[in-house]
Amino acid sequence: MPRFPLLRLLTYLLFLSVVVVAITPVAYGGSEDEEPVDADEDGFSEDEDCDDDDASVNPDAEEVCDDAIDNDCDGVEWVVGQDLDGDGYTPANSGCEGTDCDDTDASLNQDDADEDDVTSCNGDCDDNEPLAGPGEDEICGDTIDNDCSGVADDLDEDLDSYIAPECGGDDCDDSEATVNPAMTEGSATCADGVDNDCDLLADAEDEDCLEEPEVDAGIDQNERYVGGTVLIALDGSGTTDFNETDVLSYTWTLETDVSAMDGVTVELITDSASPYAYLRFQAEPTSAESEWVFDFSLSVSDGLHSTDPTLPEAQVTARVFRPSNYIEPGCSLGQGSRLGGVPACLLLAGLALVGLRRRRATHG
Repeated sequence: MPRFPLLRLLTYLLFLSVVVVAITPVAYGGSEDEEPVDADEDGFSEDEDCDDDDASVNPDAEEVCDDAIDNDCDGVEWVVGQDLDGDGYTPANSGCEGTDCDDTDASLNQDDADEDDVTSCNGDCDDNEPLAGPGEDEICGDTIDNDCSGVADDLDEDLDSYIAPECGGDDCDDSEATVNPAMTEGSATCADGVDNDCDLLADAEDEDCLEEPEVDAGIDQNERYVGGTVLIALDGSGTTDFNETDVLSYTWTLETDVSAMDGVTVELITDSASPYAYLRFQAEPTSAESEWVFDFSLSVSDGLHSTDPTLPEAQVTARVFRPSNYIEPGCSLGQGSRLGGVPACLLLAGLALVGLRRRRATHG
């Protein structure tokens, strides 16, 4: 084989190997899909577990004194008599024979500095304050978290902007944000047994849970008037809600201004215990009107709610009219009520007198 073709072949193969190496990805630290190693299967990988061959050793384990092992992987091995936080108490952990519930926090120990028989290890949130401790009653205004609830004075424990009664507020349940004076009883709460709006009444006892009574002023009335005094009956009615023991009261109102009616006398007769009312009407013979219209409204109350008198069903009209063949009392001549505002009988009498005079003049 010639020398130069061989060199050319070797050069080509060298170039090809360089290209292959250049395009081959290099994995650092293993494959991206590689699962974390947890040899002792204690739930912690070798990156977190200070001894991945011992399942009793991991960050969640409790430190054991004098076993020469860092059980909780915090870098410290506890021994009997140690006092890491310098509060004078040794750890209460297994084998340490101490009483310190947290030997890394000097504020937590079995010391009862305030002599309230509760230590910080037993939940005393302030071991320098004898008025603070679990089970203590909250004293408002002293700026102390007396009951160790995490909030001084417990001004608003449920954060609904209303203060508890023991702190001078009106929130009847300061542990429930949906119960306060701003809430209202409604269809969703009227059967839950809770005084939601803090008015000392719950469910059916709360007026907010009672429906308004219903009102019916009756039908319109039409009354013929032929003189004298007439009574027009207004037959209203009212119904109560689900509380059938309600006592209803009724208020009738004459809405029409009768002061502008000349020659008539009107009186509305009512009884608050009855849904009925009566209109007493009388017109003077000299009255120029032949029809009078009166508007009324009725309101019904159950003692807590009153119906709206402006509702269509709460309004009724009474019409009084003279019939077309009306004759004024004391006249017996002719028919018809009036001609040009003058009683018909008087007009006919006047015409008769004129005719009589003409007859006498002719024969005279």
